[in-house]
Amino acid sequence: MSLFVCRCSLFVALSILAACAEVELSCEADGDVTPLCGVQMPEDLEMMPAGGGLLIGEYGNGGQLPGAITWYQPGPRAEFIQLVNSSNMTAGKNGDNWGEDSCPLPDQLSPHGIHLSSRGDSLQLLVVNHSSQEHILFYEVQASADAETAPTLAWRGCVVFPSSAVLNDVVALPDGGFAVTNMYQREHEILAQIKSSLGLNDGHVWRWVPGSGLKVMANSAAKMPNGIEVSHDGKTIWVNNYIEQELRQYDVATEEIVSRIEVANIDNSAWLDDGRLLLASHLSPLTMGSCFGLTKGSCGSGYELIAVDTKSGVTEVIFRADKGGVFGPATVAVPYQGKLYAGSFSGDRLAEITLH
Repeated sequence: MSLFVCRCSLFVALSILAACAEVELSCEADGDVTPLCGVQMPEDLEMMPAGGGLLIGEYGNGGQLPGAITWYQPGPRAEFIQLVNSSNMTAGKNGDNWGEDSCPLPDQLSPHGIHLSSRGDSLQLLVVNHSSQEHILFYEVQASADAETAPTLAWRGCVVFPSSAVLNDVVALPDGGFAVTNMYQREHEILAQIKSSLGLNDGHVWRWVPGSGLKVMANSAAKMPNGIEVSHDGKTIWVNNYIEQELRQYDVATEEIVSRIEVANIDNSAWLDDGRLLLASHLSPLTMGSCFGLTKGSCGSGYELIAVDTKSGVTEVIFRADKGGVFGPATVAVPYQGKLYAGSFSGDRLAEITLH
């Protein structure tokens, strides 16, 4: 998500209507869920190719905290290794700039959504970043020869957004640009969130094309656009509209809406090995009051992981946690080494999930 960017959010304002979950500090396995503790708010995840581990965007609560881009390889020697943070944000900088020459350097690294893709012979990581202004950051990912050794990231520039922007998630497009969701128009934070939930403050999708700059994608106005994913050929994108409770498909070339699929409270998405799109869905947003800004433990709010056949529109719940327990709520899940690994905008843990 994260759906809102401060703990003092709409859900807190409506707390008289909500039952807040208890915070669970245990890092012991609970049934099919094993918490992997020691990471800050792992809001978004990407899989490295060839079993090279997981990249994690350590969320900073919408810019209120510094975050990091972190690497994790499951196994007996597993540990969370920060690759870049605010102190070394421009590591590996050289003259190869993939962003805008005029982009000002952010004053901190505080990630939100991330996206890993091929860029010619290189691997590119895009990062939504919250600082005094909203940015998309470009990194080149340099994989190690040994899958047990962390990759390195090299700074390749950025794109800065207008002061009204509140970004969430991003995907790379074949032209070297990207598409990124804008949740709503920035104003007084609580007021913006309330107005957005009431349909009075629409968001949209921005597109950036090298040499042409930013524009709002046609037909993309929606209430709280959240996660976004792109097809492997780059011709189609899917946008998760949280308040409208729909997965919306766009043709990238024409920017026309191709299809709509009803799915409740959807956050981020990732591709499954069978070609379906895996969505993280929140069972009851009004139970998430204790989740916002939580840096230790799990707030225990329930979630579902839903696989969507994007051709037929058929959905299947492949995992459900009525109460998050030692992990929750999920913002994203990715398949890796026969398991699912899920992240959250809240707490200090990933979840390793075994499916049966």
